[in-house]
Amino acid sequence: WNGIMKIAEKTKIIKKLTRILNPLINFLFPELKTQEKIRNEIAMNMVANILGLGNAATPLGIKAMKSMQEINPDKKVLSNSMVTLIVLNTASIQLIPTTVIAIRMSLGSENPTNIIFPVWIATLCAAVAGITATKILIAKSEKIIKNKNEKQKNLIRNKKKN
Repeated sequence: WNGIMKIAEKTKIIKKLTRILNPLINFLFPELKTQEKIRNEIAMNMVANILGLGNAATPLGIKAMKSMQEINPDKKVLSNSMVTLIVLNTASIQLIPTTVIAIRMSLGSENPTNIIFPVWIATLCAAVAGITATKILIAKSEKIIKNKNEKQKNLIRNKKKN
């Protein structure tokens, strides 16, 4: 699967898929609007997850994380986009849960694909819940940081006045 994803990466398929995913990527990763390379890596990771290619999605996710770390101003703290990608990968929305289908087939299931619809529901719910919680926590943490910075500025101003 990694080889197939590498071939897809070198064709126009990824550009088309990235264009399709752009509105979602813009919402999920607003810090990366000008980072086309990283956005493409995230799109590749998302496509691999959606297609149920977990073995290909993992190295693509790691590649995207490394690229985000390169532009991360605080190397000791995950950026908001990095946290969002981790949550998105953990939820792992899948249209074709290949691993689960393969396991069900190997165990002799009469209908190994009847798991598809429940997987769609479960992964979609997990993704929505995870992204919602992430966005709420990011907003709260930014507010806390802003208040902390304002308090520090006020302390400095007061010290200068005295």
